[in-house]
Amino acid sequence: MKIITINKTNFSEVQSIYQDGIATGVATFETVVPDWDYWNNNHLPIGRILAIKDDQYLGWASLSATSKRKVYSGVAEVSVYVSKHFRGQKVGDFLLKKLIEISEQHNIWTLQAGIMRANTASLKLHTNNQFRVIGYKEKIGQLNGIWLDNVILERRSKTVGC
Repeated sequence: MKIITINKTNFSEVQSIYQDGIATGVATFETVVPDWDYWNNNHLPIGRILAIKDDQYLGWASLSATSKRKVYSGVAEVSVYVSKHFRGQKVGDFLLKKLIEISEQHNIWTLQAGIMRANTASLKLHTNNQFRVIGYKEKIGQLNGIWLDNVILERRSKTVGC
């Protein structure tokens, strides 16, 4: 596996994988895949990564700001999505480890994730990568008319902001 940067040219691959996530009903509250402009404006310029192998797009990960306030400039939210064709093949682990590495290279000391309670694979992925559960947001959003909780996790860097 290798990593390339997500850009406007390869964004259709990101959209396809994002749609796979939407279809699970446990990956996101979104019901429509965003277009490039919306996605681009809501993600940090760093940590936009797409995993590929043998010209196949396996999954993607990205970082988003949690706040515009300067004091939180070292805090970012992670997103990790894996193509339905490559789940269970350690693609998510590969992407999350790369995202952690990139975040620390750019002085990000805390990573956060909000994961639907039913998304046990993603919860396990994050806890296996030193994220800890810090709580949950009860009935934070609706999907298909059903109120759902989000489990909140964070990972504090051991090398940045110590």
